Amino acid sequence: MSKILFASLLALCLNAGARAEGLPADHAELAALRKQDQADRQGKIDWSEVALRDAARLARVRALMREGAMRTAADYENAAWVFQHGDTAEDIRIAHALATLAMNIGADDGGRRRWLVAASWDRLLMRQQQPQWYGTQFLSDAKGMYLYPVAVDAVTDEERKKMIGLTLAESQAKTVEMARNAGIPVRDPAPTIEDLKRASKPSAKGG
Repeated sequence: MSKILFASLLALCLNAGARAEGLPADHAELAALRKQDQADRQGKIDWSEVALRDAARLARVRALMREGAMRTAADYENAAWVFQHGDTAEDIRIAHALATLAMNIGADDGGRRRWLVAASWDRLLMRQQQPQWYGTQFLSDAKGMYLYPVAVDAVTDEERKKMIGLTLAESQAKTVEMARNAGIPVRDPAPTIEDLKRASKPSAKGG
């Protein structure tokens, strides 16, 4: 179902026009699921508990999609936020398609939908151990907080500013603020893609 769904979403993205007029009201449950998703990422976070709730929300959104619940730009955006926090690369691909569709068929309030398009693309690249383009993904480890490596020349700073509201330098500076808010140091120097790939490889064992 998921491959067919993803292909269908991409087709909708390519063919979507200005169809906001006459659409029904936003789906209340999708809005509530997105609100829960965001609330789980505020304050002190127990990620083991959040992961369980993320999985339950994702399963519910999939069910609503099968029922044809998504009808408005806000519905697609709300579903995209839940998929953005899924466990697999396929979940992130669907998040990217949904966010792109939301951006194409509805007004982009404050650039939020553009940001989600960029963030889902960055997250997909990160899942594939490739440098992100825009600078939306931050990670932390025992050494501190860092901006996940960026492919500096993949897009221009003008495009980054358009999509996420920040240049690369501003995203790098944001690391300091995020680390301070989390009560952890900034990792300096930040790891490279090669560092991260080496760290992810299992150690060879003799015997």
